Order: sequence, then structure tokens, then C-alpha cells
Amino acid sequence: MKKQTRSEARDAAFTQVFQMDQHEGSMDVIMDELLKARPECEDNLGYIQSVIDGVKEHGSEIDAIITKNLRKGWSFARISKVSRTVLRIAIFEMKYLDDVPPRVAVNEAVELAKRYGDENDPTFVNGLLASVIKAEE
Repeated sequence: MKKQTRSEARDAAFTQVFQMDQHEGSMDVIMDELLKARPECEDNLGYIQSVIDGVKEHGSEIDAIITKNLRKGWSFARISKVSRTVLRIAIFEMKYLDDVPPRVAVNEAVELAKRYGDENDPTFVNGLLASVIKAEE
């Protein structure tokens, strides 16, 4: 079995955080399902688990950062579920993981938005994360 890349692990974390957002099912069950479907995730289980736990633990703070960086006239509720999940992961990585440079978090977030969102999601995600980086500087 080939070794899973960090991008693939991030993709797996995205699916888990997205599911967590949809239903309050037991994360153990959701993780078991992930490992059955994608056994290569075993390599990056620590990273995947830290993203899931981190997004859950810091959720309200992360959502406040998203809300603060929305353009005038936008509300948090208006953000697509895909964009919201992608943004949560990227902001968690930028704020809480030392080994993920902000530019990498942004690029990876845009790729996830392209893969799972509609045609507007990548641009929206990129713009909002650019605002977050600018605000942090």
C-alpha cells in the first residue's frame, strides 16, 4: 500500500469534519468507517484526529474568525457547508499547527473547495483566507 500524502490525509479529515457537522454521530464510528473505506489513512491518523479534535474544540473561535472576515452583507449561515468545512480546517491549521505554513493551508483549502464545492467555493475560500492572513499580520 502506498504511503498517504498530507494532502490525502487532509482530504480524509475534510470528509470527517464534514460528517461531524452533518450529524452528531459517534466519532469512533465515523473514524472506523473512514479506516474501512480508506485504510491508507492509518498512516496519518494522528494528523487526521488532531484536525477533527481541533476543529471541534476551537469551533466557536474559528467560526468567529470566519464571521469577522466575511464581506459586508454576508452572513455565516450563507456559506456553503463545503466552504464552511474547508475554512474551518484551514484556519485550524494556520492558527494551531506549527508545521503547516499559512500559504500551504490556503492552497490546500482551495484544492478541497475545487474538489467538493461548486464553482464559486474556491474563489470564496481563497478570498476569505487571504483576509484572515492579512488580519493576522
